[in-house]
Formats: sequence, C-alpha cells, structure tokens
Amino acid sequence: MKRPLLALAGLGVVLLVLALYFGHSNKGAEPGATAPEHAASVDKRLSGGAPKAGASSPAKMIVDPAARTRGDVVVKGGWGSKPGEFGRRRDPESNPEGPMALVAGAHGELALVDQINRRVERYKDGKLVGTIPLGGDTVQDIALGPDGRTLLLDRLADKNVQVYDSSGKLLNELTLTGKGVPEGGGVTGLFSDDSGVYVEREHATLVRIADKDGNADPDRPELIGRPTRDGRFLVQAAIGDRAAGEVLVRAFDRASGQPAWSQPIRLDTPILHIIMLDSDRHGMIYLAIDVGREAPAPPYPIVDEKIVIARLGPGGTPRGAIEVPPFPTADETFRPISVDDDGTVYVMVAGENGLSVTRYTFN
Repeated sequence: MKRPLLALAGLGVVLLVLALYFGHSNKGAEPGATAPEHAASVDKRLSGGAPKAGASSPAKMIVDPAARTRGDVVVKGGWGSKPGEFGRRRDPESNPEGPMALVAGAHGELALVDQINRRVERYKDGKLVGTIPLGGDTVQDIALGPDGRTLLLDRLADKNVQVYDSSGKLLNELTLTGKGVPEGGGVTGLFSDDSGVYVEREHATLVRIADKDGNADPDRPELIGRPTRDGRFLVQAAIGDRAAGEVLVRAFDRASGQPAWSQPIRLDTPILHIIMLDSDRHGMIYLAIDVGREAPAPPYPIVDEKIVIARLGPGGTPRGAIEVPPFPTADETFRPISVDDDGTVYVMVAGENGLSVTRYTFN
C-alpha cells in the first residue's frame, strides 16, 4: 500500500524529513503492497542510520490507553461519483486508487483530493461546503494557502502546481521543472505558508516556486526542509533503529539555521515506515508511524500492526501518543493523515465499501 508524501499544509517553519518511510506493506494480509510513493522513495535514498553521538537517550512514547479507540468519523461516503461519494479505480495489475490526499486547515476545515472524480471537496465541521472541478485525474497532493487559496500538485502528467482562489477559480499554473527541480517525478510534496509556495525535492530540499500570492518566483530559492506552522524551526525526522522502533527528531532555527533541539523517541515495536510529520500553530510537532511485526512463517504477513501518532512539545519534549487502526486496504495514497492548526489529527481511510475521515484529539 502506498502512503502519503507527508503533507503538512499551510506551514510557516521548515520540516526536513530525512527518512520518513520504509517501503513495506501497510497491510499484513496483502504482502505485495508497498508503502506510499513519497515514503518509499525516501527509504531508497536514506539509510536511516543510528542517531549521532551526543543525542539524548530515547524517550519512550507512552500511549494513552483511552486514546486507542477514541475517534469521531467526520466525513463518510461510499464509492461512486454522486455528491457525497468518492471515486475509486481498480486495476488488476496495481493497488486500488482512491482519494489521494487530505489536508486540514483552521476551524474544522478539510480539503480532500478526489482525483478519480476530478474534483477537490472542501468540508467544514464535516459538512461539504464547496467543490473545485479539476481538468484531469492526476493530482496527487494539496496545500492550503493564504486568503482561502487551494494549491494542487500534478507532478507526473501536467507537471505543475495549480492555484485556485477561495471561490474555486483557477488563478495560475506554476511549472514544476526548472531551477532546483530537474523533473516532476522527483517532487515529493507541496507546501504553502505566508512566505510562498514550495515543492519538496526528493524529501530533502524545498524549492520556492511562487510567492504567497501564487506568482511564479524566477529565483527559486531553496529551504532545507518542510515548513511548520509556527514559523520558528526546521525539523528533521529519521529512523534511527527500525527493529527497536527508534526515531530521531531534530529541530533547527529557521532564521539562523542553527540546531535548536534533538529528541530520540522509542516505540519498542519495529517500524514499518513513517506516514506523517506535521505541526500545529502552537509549536507542537506530530509524527505518525506505522509499526508492526513480520510473522516468521510464509507468506510473512504483518501482525500486530498499528499507527502510533506521537506529539512533541517545546524543545522536543514528549507530549503523549495515541494509537489508531492500520489502514485496512492497499489503496494508493499520497497524504492520508493531516493535523489542523489546533492540533486535531485527521486520518483518511479507504475501505472496501467507501471512504471515511476520522478525527482524533490529544488530551
């Protein structure tokens, strides 16, 4: 099953994801499935070696027992093309493909890429409030910009970023390839903040392709990673010891580029891959990690799988973790988990009968 490119939308600080995913099945019953595309590409590039000397001892993330089942379904619909339904494509030679990306903004705002039906659907407090028609079915990622703008990434077909205003009118189309981006297939995420529009190259450098108003930037300056929402840090997440379930998170001051903090965390369960690295407006960092064990006998299914969402506070201090169920199908996705401005986590899940978005909150 493919997993998201890590979509952290409308951010203002930089998140550098050094090793977000290992190309592994998200669903033990389907051993042929793979991790999300952006996730798998990161694993091929980076070894995820042990934390550097001098890092503090790993902090064990304690899961709140009450949080294992807590969650409210805020969006739900069957497969189809009618209002309230979602498109799904089945190809005998590949995994099913449903809605590709989800992004959360402020005040209960969600936007979902239903590329099979060639549309973006915008929700407020779980209710459909708007639809943006798309010209094709190859959009994979989404970001929310200032003044109600919606930005969409098509990295493989049109190889551009489309900028829509709050009414759904197309304002601009930004070419991906050029300085800093040699080819569209190497783009692994789309981000927007008050400083501009960025695309991520191979899970490493962000290239500013437009200003905050969506006008192309001919200079294309680069950032070292993804932006977070409070505008203060650059954050990296790297798998330190996959078997032991250790991840190293590091932050750098965005203004100076100097190290700010480093925090290893331990889950005590083997890591399959990292699904999401996100932040909120209050400076909290969120990491969604798919964990599980490979059964010792053929066909070696994944057992005891779950998704752990860890939260880090100022200085990288652990601020709790919640567990959510693993994805039940092998549908390809680009960004299935997102965090809103206030720290509420939204998880998009494709099932055999339709799609749902579930809301989770930390205590």
